[in-house]
Order: sequence, then C-alpha cells, then structure tokens
Amino acid sequence: PGDGDVAGGKTSRTAEAIYEIWRASRAVKGTQLVFVDFSAPASGAFSVPTDLRNKLVKLGIPKTEIAFIQDAKNVKAQEQLFQNVRRGRIRVLIGSTEKMGIGVNVQNKVVALHHLDAPWRPADLEQREGRALRPGNENAEVDVLLYLTPGSFDAYMWQTLERKARFIDQIMRGDVGVR
Repeated sequence: PGDGDVAGGKTSRTAEAIYEIWRASRAVKGTQLVFVDFSAPASGAFSVPTDLRNKLVKLGIPKTEIAFIQDAKNVKAQEQLFQNVRRGRIRVLIGSTEKMGIGVNVQNKVVALHHLDAPWRPADLEQREGRALRPGNENAEVDVLLYLTPGSFDAYMWQTLERKARFIDQIMRGDVGVR
C-alpha cells in the first residue's frame, strides 16, 4: 500500500531478481546496473527508482550498496561513484540511459543488467548493454533481463523498438525494397 506496486508487480519482481543475483554473486562482489528512463528518484513523491531501492533494502541489501547515478552531481562525485562500483562497494547502480550511457565505465564486476523500461531508440539499448557487455568485465557471462507488465504499454514499447531496429538495419544494408 502506498508504494505504487502491487504484490508480484514489475518493481517487486525486479527487486526479487536483483536480490537473488546480489546474494548469488556476493563472493565476487558482482554488481548490477538497473536502467529506468521514465522515472527518476524523487523525495516526497513516488518514483520507481526510490520504490525499487526501498524494496531492495527490505529484502536485505544494505542501503550503502545501492546508488542512484543522479546523486553524483559533479564529475568528481561521478568518478568516486564509478570507482565504488568498479570495486564492488556499490553493487546496485540505478539510473537512466542518459546518465548511465556514454562515458560510464563500471563494467569490471557487472553480473547483471536490468531493463525496467524500453528506451526510445535502438542505439540507446546498445548504450545500456554496452555498459556491461564489454572488455574489462571480470565475468564471462552477464545476465540481461527485461521486465514487462502484462496488459501494459511495455510490450508495445519493446515491439516498437524492435521494429525501429529492423528498419534501421535494412537502411544500413541498403535493402530499401523491403517494407
């Protein structure tokens, strides 16, 4: 009640998945990146990132191991945050594609990447996944999870993103005869 999510809802399912991966990767200090573009942390009002963090803490992840990229207000604070993620001190980093895309090099210990929503452009999806699926990651495998709520706009957004990617691929291959 009052948390904006029903039992078994998308944010609750995401929190449970993050917690299980956090617990399973404790020995290697595995880190996880959580992308959510359509909501930002907010005090005094409901926000998906804040709700997610609260659920993670309730499940048992120390609040000190969870960070919002939006809290790093300047370059020095961002570099300190990135260093803490690379060292496994911050094990769950939550943010938007814009804030956690280009220039965010935290891949060292990433074991999972979570998409709470679909980005607008196929290139944004590549940016998101490029934060984890890249050289320098100590882990041979990275779980990439996306979350959908049945009967919501989620499936439509992911299908639209797929259509855009297919269209762009056709253009890039010079295959203009295909509709």
